[in-house]
Amino acid sequence: MEEPSALTTKRLEPASRGIPSKESLWFAYSKLPMSTEARWEPDDILKLVFPPQYKRSQYDIALKLLKHLSEREQLTGDELAAWQAQQHIPNSTLRNLVIPRLIAVGLIARERRNPTGQTEKDKRHHMVLKTSKRFGEAFKHIGEQWNAMVETWRVKRKQSIEPMQ
Repeated sequence: MEEPSALTTKRLEPASRGIPSKESLWFAYSKLPMSTEARWEPDDILKLVFPPQYKRSQYDIALKLLKHLSEREQLTGDELAAWQAQQHIPNSTLRNLVIPRLIAVGLIARERRNPTGQTEKDKRHHMVLKTSKRFGEAFKHIGEQWNAMVETWRVKRKQSIEPMQ
């Protein structure tokens, strides 16, 4: 059997379009939604996850959902459905785009609870949404690690210059 040529292999793979929007944050330090000295609100943080200029409807829905979740400890699937109907939010946008994205970046967490206490094969697992601190913990850790690396580089440069003098 012949190996496919480079041309044939290239045609089978889709062209890269860069980082998928589902996997990225809109982060430019010079264009942050608020000053780094100011206290940020949920809408400021959501602007990094759902840039309003590109994802206005998802941003608006996410903001409403986070506001609703902030007033409660948790939100069950039935409560979510009732709130969604009351707010006239499309199911496809909320459940296929907004909630998975908020979970992926760590702003909310999803738990599955088995009300019957039966085996893993029981498919009646209720969904519960809660606010999560994973987003903040991740960025805090990333920031601390970066600051430590920069400080290490500065110390090493200073030590390498001192012996020469």
